[in-house]
Amino acid sequence: MKVRRARSGCPTENAASPGRRVLLGRRLSATGTCWGRTAREAVRWISRHRSIAADQFLRGACYGAGTAVVGLLAVWAQTR
Repeated sequence: MKVRRARSGCPTENAASPGRRVLLGRRLSATGTCWGRTAREAVRWISRHRSIAADQFLRGACYGAGTAVVGLLAVWAQTR
């Protein structure tokens, strides 16, 4: 019994069994495409959130400086 397969238009479709090199090349190109898309999405995410991260860093630095000033004033008041 012959099983009919859908035709994809791939030039190696007519070959009975494609060589290992062809299969390996397809797998690597699909993997490369996936990783390339992931890298682009990561770069876009970082560029969108860069200003948010900078704001959070500045806020943390200001809170730290304020805490240091209050701490130094408390130490100064206790020593006098």
